Amino acid sequence: MFKGNCVDKWISNRFKKALDNLSIIGNHITWRIIERDKTDDYFNTLCYEQDFNDIIKIRDEAQLLVENCNKFLERISEQYSKLN
Repeated sequence: MFKGNCVDKWISNRFKKALDNLSIIGNHITWRIIERDKTDDYFNTLCYEQDFNDIIKIRDEAQLLVENCNKFLERISEQYSKLN
């Protein structure tokens, strides 16, 4: 059985999932450090393209998290307004 309220549920379902996704993408970038270190022509490598795409994924995941935060805040504000 789930313990806590809607905030705990949101943290568990949305926030932690976003953090996990961001961590995975960050790890992919970190793992390629060897490739970045061994080239003098980084901007013409597959590593650059992968880094660029992974940074886009970070941006998109962060934007999704912001959208989820805004929706959740709106939802709990509406519930609070109904109580008063």
